[in-house]
Amino acid sequence: MKIRFYSWLKTRTGCEEETITLPETVTTIEGLTGLLAERHQDAAELFRMPQALRYVVDRRYVEPSHGISSADEIEIYPPVTGG
Repeated sequence: MKIRFYSWLKTRTGCEEETITLPETVTTIEGLTGLLAERHQDAAELFRMPQALRYVVDRRYVEPSHGISSADEIEIYPPVTGG
């Protein structure tokens, strides 16, 4: 599975994108964020709040409860602020 990180989330994870082997036990975006919290300690607090992030799976915005498969391409956007 390919995962792309955007904005300041790239800095927190230390990469713009990564390819991972999706464990069989991870079947939703929410499950994926739990896995990412373990992999990326500097962003773990944010990944533990999946509702705070925005997700795109195969070019469609989805909710944290969305089902995923190893063939998906996922983009993760951090919360933004305006002024």
